[in-house]
Amino acid sequence: MRYGKVIMEQSTDPSIYHNIVSELNLRPPVIIKPNWGTINNFTEAAVLDGVLSEIGGEALVVESYGWARTEDALNGKGIGSQKRSDLKKSDEWFLKYSGVGDVLKKHDVEYLNVTEEVWAKRVVEPGVIKKMADKYPPVLFDEMYAQVPTCLFEMRGGTFLSLAKYRLNHEPIVLSLTLKNLFGMIPGPGRSKYHGELDCKLDQCIIDINKVYHSIFDVKGMVDGVLTASIGKTAEEAIKPNTAKNQGLLLGCEDSVRLDAFVATLEGKDPNKIGYLKLAASIFGGWDEEELKDARRSGVRIF
Repeated sequence: MRYGKVIMEQSTDPSIYHNIVSELNLRPPVIIKPNWGTINNFTEAAVLDGVLSEIGGEALVVESYGWARTEDALNGKGIGSQKRSDLKKSDEWFLKYSGVGDVLKKHDVEYLNVTEEVWAKRVVEPGVIKKMADKYPPVLFDEMYAQVPTCLFEMRGGTFLSLAKYRLNHEPIVLSLTLKNLFGMIPGPGRSKYHGELDCKLDQCIIDINKVYHSIFDVKGMVDGVLTASIGKTAEEAIKPNTAKNQGLLLGCEDSVRLDAFVATLEGKDPNKIGYLKLAASIFGGWDEEELKDARRSGVRIF
């Protein structure tokens, strides 16, 4: 069902992927950024399979190293080793454990780890990225201009699809949706610098990494609550959140700001009171109040 520019499907039928993707006008090549932040809350293989089945053209899946996407985290033994060699092994383990590796093989789609590309210095000259992004205010940390993998840049002009989880978070994030999903394009695993003390820099840095990728690609969004949606009201719960299962909810929009504001409204949140979302509206354009009224009237709410 369409609400202005936002498309929302709530069904257990696999056709929901077609109904959303067909409306997004994805121009190839399509770079898909799932959300693989933690092993207890990630974009499942079945969801990625559904999306890739509908894209049907040139695609690439991208992610960076996460701080808790490890076997240790799954077994409650902490977040796991942060050594480069161990992180690489954990990535390989995740692709097998999650079934994502089989999905990538099925669709003949490659996976690119942004962190590995940056560490190997296979990146675009920062001046090139800075010039492309000069229509936006400067980023807080200049190194963001130096962290774009060359192979991604070569796909410029295509679509960057932020395939986010339906996820509620602790303050000040409140919601981790399509805009916040791009924070994962900063090559972790550690991103405390970009949070700042008591998260004082987080809103700005979420929008800054969006400036970089909005300058290179046509950024569009999907929010997935098909198999799982989660809520973590504390930092600890973010690692192992409370989960709602099999909601069959999938949303999409060609405008990430409008999409995230719509989902915020579904959950009874005021987009104007979410710092990075309000900042995004001032940079990329705001949401539509009629769409938010539709969200309230829809009666859809997971948490």
